[in-house]
Amino acid sequence: MGDTQKTYTIGRLAALCGLSRSTLLYYDSIGLLRPSGRTGSGYRLYSEADKSRLERALAFRALGLALERIAALLDLPDESPSAALLRRVFEINGQIAELRAQQRGILDLLEEDGSLKAGSAGLLSMKALGAEAGVHEGNYREVHAAFESASPEEHRRLLALLGFGPSEIEDLLDSTTAS
Repeated sequence: MGDTQKTYTIGRLAALCGLSRSTLLYYDSIGLLRPSGRTGSGYRLYSEADKSRLERALAFRALGLALERIAALLDLPDESPSAALLRRVFEINGQIAELRAQQRGILDLLEEDGSLKAGSAGLLSMKALGAEAGVHEGNYREVHAAFESASPEEHRRLLALLGFGPSEIEDLLDSTTAS
């Protein structure tokens, strides 16, 4: 590494990227990020290219890719990571489908034993839960519209379980699409 090129110590690079020193040591041990050089005392030095590689790795990690897959992607010569990212999209779609199936199963069980009968206490709890999630008078129509768009059957089912009658559900849905 030349003297004119900017370099980072392991501690500095870790701090810049919001990681611990031990994380970078682990990344070195699995071949994800190896230092480009060493000081005369043997301390690791990372180049701008190493920093860029780490930033790409962190971006892939934030998308849920496994470290082994990230290392392989980063080692591809001038190839796009499109195939791996598309695979990840399909994995996420599969996980979403599994979670929706679990959700439906849980709701079915709760409906069967009557646990989902929403009385006034239940409605107050739902209102408080919605408030904690950021639902308020100013955005509830958008929340309902998004739920209706993503999963109309489940949205209508939830409204019915909360005690809304068929005409009230239609009125609510009409008001969300009119906005």
